[in-house]
Amino acid sequence: MGPRYESNMRALTFASIVSAILGLILVSFDISSHNYPLLFASFSTFLAGVGCGICTHVLKNRELAIKFPTLFCIFFITTYVLTAAGEGSAIMWSLFVPLGVCYFVSVKYGIYLSVYFTLLISAVLYSPLGERYTEFYNHMFITRFPIVYAGISIFTCMAMIQYHRTALFEIDHASRLSEEVERQTAVVKQQSLKIEQLSLQTIHTLANAIDAKDPYTKGHSARVSLYSEKLATSLGWDEDRIADLKYAALLHDIGKIGIPDSILNNPRMLTDIEFNIIKSHTSIGREMLKDRTIIKMADDVAGSHHERYDGKGYPDGLKGKEISEEARIVAIADAFDAMSSDRVYRRSCNRDYIRSELEKGKGKQFDPEFTDAFIMLWNSGELDEIRDTYSSREGDASETEASTALLQEVVETFVTQGSKDEIDITTGIMSRNAGEKAIARAMKQESGCLVFMDVDNLKKINDTYGHEAGDKILHIMGNTLTENSKDCMCCRLGGDEFLIFLRNTSEIEAGKRMIKIINDFEDNKKDDSRISIASISAGLVMCSPRDSYTDVYNKADKALYHVKQNGKSSFDFYNEELETTALETIDLSRLVDSIKNSGSYVGAMNVEYREFAKLYEFVTNLEQRFDYSFRLIMISLNPSDDVAYSTEELDRSMYNMEQSIRQTIRDVDVLTRFGKSQFLVIFLGADKEGVKTALDRIFRSYFKINGSGSFIPTYSAVDNMN
Repeated sequence: MGPRYESNMRALTFASIVSAILGLILVSFDISSHNYPLLFASFSTFLAGVGCGICTHVLKNRELAIKFPTLFCIFFITTYVLTAAGEGSAIMWSLFVPLGVCYFVSVKYGIYLSVYFTLLISAVLYSPLGERYTEFYNHMFITRFPIVYAGISIFTCMAMIQYHRTALFEIDHASRLSEEVERQTAVVKQQSLKIEQLSLQTIHTLANAIDAKDPYTKGHSARVSLYSEKLATSLGWDEDRIADLKYAALLHDIGKIGIPDSILNNPRMLTDIEFNIIKSHTSIGREMLKDRTIIKMADDVAGSHHERYDGKGYPDGLKGKEISEEARIVAIADAFDAMSSDRVYRRSCNRDYIRSELEKGKGKQFDPEFTDAFIMLWNSGELDEIRDTYSSREGDASETEASTALLQEVVETFVTQGSKDEIDITTGIMSRNAGEKAIARAMKQESGCLVFMDVDNLKKINDTYGHEAGDKILHIMGNTLTENSKDCMCCRLGGDEFLIFLRNTSEIEAGKRMIKIINDFEDNKKDDSRISIASISAGLVMCSPRDSYTDVYNKADKALYHVKQNGKSSFDFYNEELETTALETIDLSRLVDSIKNSGSYVGAMNVEYREFAKLYEFVTNLEQRFDYSFRLIMISLNPSDDVAYSTEELDRSMYNMEQSIRQTIRDVDVLTRFGKSQFLVIFLGADKEGVKTALDRIFRSYFKINGSGSFIPTYSAVDNMN
């Protein structure tokens, strides 16, 4: 059966070919020697070979292929033995035929032939028929040949029987093994099916947990998954690939687990820093799913579903066919669901607008072929059922609780495995936990230079211009270190502190590297006046694998402290003299310059409302004590009559008004955002005309930036405060 049967059939075919060729050779030999009695036998050998070949190769009939040559052998060899054909030599064929049948045709039939010809030869040579052979062989041959033939037959039969028993044992053993393998395979398949079902249920629950982070995206992952499945089916994909795509699409936004809720659910227009953080969900998702899911392409879909067909997407800027087909499909489904769903910053878009955006995106944002297929599905109404069934809705309490619990478990798991907290979101480099461990390991393996860095004046930037500006300088710092980290390791320790390990470097090379980092940092921040006061201070320590990480870290900290005592914006190497450096050695003139630079800012002092209240009280005391006048102005944005507006539009208008105020008023004036649509401004030492002139410039700047819009600025003032 099976491979053995095929092997046996090939052997029979080979034997038939050999017999046919041998028959032709004998036919030609008999014709040339005019031995016509043997010519008949030779031709019969040829026919037997051809017949056996037809039975095996054409008819695929093994039993007939065995019986066909066996009957030929019995009939013709018996005839030759009885007639002493070929001057008695034909009797020798009786030796060849049984052996040939045993080895090439059938063990069973070979044994039968051996027994038959043993009896036949004995009967012929030990009977009066043996007289025919006396003229060809002597008495000894005639007497002993049947005995020799019987011995050969016995040994042949024993060998064939033993071989046959061994073969049968192997077959039986193989059959038992095969049955056991099949049984175990069935068990494994059943267990795998259960595991897969559990995993897919987990994926569904995890998708719900992802959507639960944003109440406006309930059902988003499920809809994107089903839209993708529909599109892949219409494209003729096979079932296994469609199933993989379906579940990969469910997890396409898993990276949002690593995005703060305050950014995901922010109703106002995102800053550049916040948008970059949002964009990082693709990279986070790719890392979370890499080698951690049974679903093929899940990590690719999570990482590439915001790539664009024209190469202007993120995170890798892939173009055209460089983007996997799965990611190209999910990109269309994701955009379609985003436009057709309510979001925190807008209502769902109408069909005409969505259709227009899909058409405009062909060949730019989306794969043109897939987009056409998707629009055809939409036109046929096949997507409407998905939209209705999985509409945005609140789940019950148990589902929300289960999703939240699973979300927490997933986050904790990836924190433990080092897949979430390895990267600091704001800077894009390693976090303290992962970075210090990696640097400590590297320091045990090779010499180098440990650098303790500090971003000078970060708190001042946060206090003066808000955390948006502070986040921007941290983002610039992260980019600067990334650009210079080809052969080194870097991490953010927290706040404004960073750590770098320069591998296999000398003190001179380390100094050159620090100069380049400082220069690159200055170049990267020069376009924003708000962060111009930021600079870098650093302490450096040369170290070897023998040194303790803690000891080297403390020395770098001391070197950094020495630099900051002497005016910041520089770097220095640790040496033992720093341990005894007295305060008197500090360069006071340089320190004064540093303080002046740290306290500088451009435009109005932009503070939180509590700080504004304190400043107001301080200014009031100044006015009472020194007769120094000031005016408090409230600037409001009021909607135009009968004009519908959105929260997004109000946020944009407020942002533009803030920029107009800050760019117009003086450095000594103070600004804060008071309410949803109001600002408070303190004008120091300004009269009514001066305030009016300033407000006129502010409003003109606002209309220039914002356009006419839906909001008109007005103001009210508290006069005669002196």
